[in-house]
Formats: sequence, C-alpha cells, structure tokens
Amino acid sequence: MKKWLITTLLVIACVFGLVACGSSDNSNAAPSEVELTEEQKQQWFDSASQFVLSMHDAVQSGQAEAQMDDPVYGPAFTSWQNALEDIGEVQNIEGKSTSFTKKEGIVTVTVKGSRHDADVVFTMESSDEGYKVTGITTNVEYSMSEKIQQAALNTLLGMGTTFTVLVLLALVIALFGKIVGGASNRTTQKKSAAAPAAAPAPAAVAPVEEELADDMELVAVIAAAVAAYEGKQSTDGFVVRSIRKARRK
Repeated sequence: MKKWLITTLLVIACVFGLVACGSSDNSNAAPSEVELTEEQKQQWFDSASQFVLSMHDAVQSGQAEAQMDDPVYGPAFTSWQNALEDIGEVQNIEGKSTSFTKKEGIVTVTVKGSRHDADVVFTMESSDEGYKVTGITTNVEYSMSEKIQQAALNTLLGMGTTFTVLVLLALVIALFGKIVGGASNRTTQKKSAAAPAAAPAPAAVAPVEEELADDMELVAVIAAAVAAYEGKQSTDGFVVRSIRKARRK
C-alpha cells in the first residue's frame, strides 16, 4: 500500500511537469502571465483532482503517516485531515481556477462535501523541468452565519481569557498586599515591645507673677501712708512692688 501511494504521487508530479511544459510553449502568452487553453486548464484540474483523491484514500487507509516528514506533502496531508471533519463525505471534485506566471502558478479545485465544500489550493514554482509543487492547502468554505458565529465565539473566548487573567492578577495583588502588611505590623509590634517606657514629663510649674495694680493713684496713696508712718518726708527710699488684698477671717 505504501509503495502504491508513492508511485501515485510520482505519477501526478510527472503529469504536473508535462502540463507545465505544454503551457510554457504558448507563443501568445504575455511577458509575465502565462495563458492556458481550456484543454490545458482541464489537464491541471484533472491532475489536481487525482491528487486530492489519492490523498483522501491515503488518509482514510492510514497511509498518510508515511508522508508526514515530507516538507510539501506532510503539511498537505495534515491540512486535509484537519478539514475532513467539516467536509464530511467527499462527493465530487471539480476545477475552480488557475493562475500562472513565468515564476509561479496556482491551481484551485473545489471539493464538494456532504457538510461543507472546500478549496484545495496548489502552489507551484517554475523551474527548467516545469512547475514544481511547493505547497498544498485545504480551505473549508463556511457560510456567513457560521463565520459570524465563529468570530463571536473567538471574541468571547479571548475576552473571557483576558478577564480571567485580570481577576487572578487582582487576587494575587490583594494577597500580596495582605502578606506584606501583616509582616510590617508584626515588625512594628516587636519594635514597640522592645523599646523602654518613656519617663513621664514633669508637670509644668506656672510662674508666680506679681502684677501691680493699674491704679497709680492707689499706689501713690499707699506710698505716702508708709512714708508718714516711717516719719519720712518723701517716698524716695522705698518702692511699692505689689499690692495684695488681705484675706480676713
């Protein structure tokens, strides 16, 4: 089975090369674009369709693993295998479009499936021996409602993931703040317990101030009475510094 698959792929590659040689001899082709006749286009479509059928049979029979290491056919088998679930049962393969220049070529065939249709795109590069296949990709065609639904699902998934990460980040920051704050409080308490008790501040002693009476006439009268009592003619020998009210019992 493995030998049959390799032989089929080689035959299809040879067909691609022969068709490419036929198309490059077209004298009416433009300098950059290569124009193909309807017969040449059909040959490209038939070769591409035959390859898709062989690839499908290889995947269904489990023979695709033998080609997974190939840089061209490995990704082609993987792309087809991933798209089969959406395509469903393969019903028909028909040509869709061709585009060739002197440097590269693109052939697209449409696979009709029981669930969805898909485009298989063959990308090629020009060489002296014809066009060589460099990539094969399977693109499933979804309806507009399915595309909108998928886009909405991707948006919700992205927003949900972002929101979840933000919530987790907020929780981590809150826990980190509590841990750091608790450690700081414990350090402060230890320092407070180790420090000696401060001595109480002494009570302030209010200064005793003696104020003279504002009534200067009263001062003069008292000074004259004291001078008369002492038998002096003037009050130069003493000074009245304060006047206190006597407390009578």
